[in-house]
Amino acid sequence: MTRTNNSNIEHSPSHTSSSSSSAVAQPSSTEPKDIINQNELTIQKLLLELQDDLKQTKECYNSSRDAWLSIQQQQKSSTSPNENINSQSSKTNLTQALTNVQNEINMYKTALAKISQVRQLQIEIANVTKNHIDVSRSHTTRRGLADLLSHMAYVLKIWYGSEHSGNCSNKGDVPPPLCGAIPAASNHVCHVGDLIAGFVESDDGDENWILAEVANVHPNKTKYDIVDIDAEPDKGRYYNINKRHVIPLPQWRACPLTCPQALFVRRTIVLALYPQTSCFYKGIVESIPRIGKDSYSIIFEDSSYNSGYSPEFDVPQMFVVAYKDVKK
Repeated sequence: MTRTNNSNIEHSPSHTSSSSSSAVAQPSSTEPKDIINQNELTIQKLLLELQDDLKQTKECYNSSRDAWLSIQQQQKSSTSPNENINSQSSKTNLTQALTNVQNEINMYKTALAKISQVRQLQIEIANVTKNHIDVSRSHTTRRGLADLLSHMAYVLKIWYGSEHSGNCSNKGDVPPPLCGAIPAASNHVCHVGDLIAGFVESDDGDENWILAEVANVHPNKTKYDIVDIDAEPDKGRYYNINKRHVIPLPQWRACPLTCPQALFVRRTIVLALYPQTSCFYKGIVESIPRIGKDSYSIIFEDSSYNSGYSPEFDVPQMFVVAYKDVKK
């Protein structure tokens, strides 16, 4: 499993190449093209509905703002002779303002639910495409696999926090395991189809953390059979590895605005997927995401550079995990 980087990156460590991803799609008798076309039509419909939702959201916001401004004006004129009338009027306006705010919240929830639907449909398209490629190709181009990986990272769900508190810093609202930098629970068991970082030894003796997919879970749940993402479909490279040589990848992106504690802090040592490869390497977090769609900026240890470190590379949250030295 000697991997070389054939990308446009001029200096990469003896890095291993490729990229492909998968969250295994459920088998279906429907043709892949039909599934993709159907999902794309549904996405178009949802996006059109979202445009209307955004207009309604703006109207709700304006109503909420006007109601609160009316209350503020009444408070300023509360010394008027008609104190009782003003008091009753204030209560009415306050009730209306709270109703307007709740309507605004409901519109936001409706829009977010539709965005979540769009993302799920995109994931299904990526899964169907990946499975179709595995059946029909001798080997996907590296650029094609890299694009697919990038897409999978982009459509990974974002964890915003409790819908009631809206902020993970509130008591009782803790990001779940596998949200951003939050590791898996100690009793976590991977499922078939899960993407993981797996520590393996190649035929030539090289040891690497590779991007792989769980193909089988042993009955004792302490060992896994994994398949190298970079392997050709008809020449799949399977490994049997111990649970301690497996790092599950994040299942949610952490929203930096509401769940900052679910992100690695700057200068943290991590394992991250080197761009245009399918291997994880030791790196340092140079900067963290500012909004949900942002990536980490990672500096990798790389002896091919005079400084011993690579330039900064953007790596999505999905492919950045806590550093683990299995040799110790």
